[in-house]
Order: sequence, then structure tokens, then C-alpha cells
Amino acid sequence: RTRSNISHKGNFGTVLILGGWDGIEGAGHLAAKAALKVGAGKVYLCGGNIKNQPPEAIYVRRNLDEFNSILEKSDCIVAGPGLGQNANDYLYAAWLSKKPLVLDADGLNWLSKTKPTQRKNFIGTPHPGEAKTLLHSSSTKRFNLLKRLQKQYGGEWVLKGAGTLVTNSTDIYVNHFAHSILATAGSGDVLAGMIGGLIAQRLERPALTAVWLQSEAARIFLDQGETTILAGELLQNFSEAFAQLENKE
Repeated sequence: RTRSNISHKGNFGTVLILGGWDGIEGAGHLAAKAALKVGAGKVYLCGGNIKNQPPEAIYVRRNLDEFNSILEKSDCIVAGPGLGQNANDYLYAAWLSKKPLVLDADGLNWLSKTKPTQRKNFIGTPHPGEAKTLLHSSSTKRFNLLKRLQKQYGGEWVLKGAGTLVTNSTDIYVNHFAHSILATAGSGDVLAGMIGGLIAQRLERPALTAVWLQSEAARIFLDQGETTILAGELLQNFSEAFAQLENKE
């Protein structure tokens, strides 16, 4: 990614996070911080109590008209981290919009229950349990689950876990990283925010790039002798992970 030294925040896109409701504020906060840390210029957070909100994120009241107003000027929506079960109208608005959309956690639960018409411009980020719920399936065959998700719902998919799978319209990629250091609460929220932040900056292959960057951030901790981390600690390694990615290109 090339970032001019004379750029301003308007050059790097705007992300709207729908999450962190009703006592699950931390998930929305992690997604918002991750979107900013990977380089998004602005992040709005429609979620919990303003008193607990990260100061770097812009507060949006839980009001549908206000949400729709921010949605219209956003470059990407990330919906689901810590959202809970009472956001149907907001999720429908996000789904029916033409904005790029990342669905995670409770956003995926909503998708499994409502089954709206297919949408092309979105990325789903389930873990295997959520994938089974989306398909009402007991299968453990991950490649099969991924193909069925894409056929039923459209879009692109990230099937999280050891050896995360990422699919687009034609290919399936396997992430070689597999370690329990990422098996911690909040790592999925971080990943969803990362994907949204990269989409807002119009980076190519945002899901694939985010998965690699998160794995690289975790690997840096492993190289330092750490075997367990807090999900939010991943953010401090993003710059170094980006540098490693640029060295590979």
C-alpha cells in the first residue's frame, strides 16, 4: 500500500461499525480500533454507551435515521461484532444498501434466520459453528461448507480457524498459519474490523490480506516467545506486519 505523506484522513476511506451493543461494547471497540489501525481514515461506531467508546471512533447514536445518514457517506459497513439480537432494521438497511458489507458474529446469526436475497458485495466471516448454523448442516468438511455458503448467500467468505479458508468468486485460499495464539476472545472482531478498514482504502483482496496480516501479527508475538495474547494486542504489530507484506511484493 502506498500512502502519500501529504494525504489526509479523507483519502483513506470511512468505515461504519454496527456493533458493541447492550453490554458487549468491547467487540465493537476492537473492530473499530482494528479498522483504524490498518489505515482507515475515519471510523464511525453505532453501538454502546458514548462514555466507554474509544476516543478515536466517532459516536453514532442508536437511531435508525442517523445510522442511515452515516451509512450513505461510508465506504464500508462492518456489522455484527457484539451486536446482539435487536438490530434487525439496521441489518436490513445495511444489507439492502449498495455499500460493501462485512458480516460477522451476530450479523451472521441474523443472516441465518432471515435469509434475505443474495448480495454480491459482502464478505462473511464465520467460524465453523456459525457456518453450520448458516447452512443448517452438521458437516465438518470445511471446503464443502465454504462452497455451500457462497452458493446459498453469494458474496465472499472467510472460514476462520486453524488454516483459515478464504474464498472469492473463483478460488479458495488456505492460510498456512495454525496456532492457538489466535484462539482468544475478540480475535474475530479484530479481523472483521481489519477487513472493513482495507475495503475502505480500496485495497485489492481485502479479506485475504487481512487474514495474512493478522496471522503475521500473531507470528511476531510467537517469535518473541509469547504463546497467549489479548486480541487487542494484535494491533500493535500491524505496522510491522504490513512491512513484511510489502517486502514480499
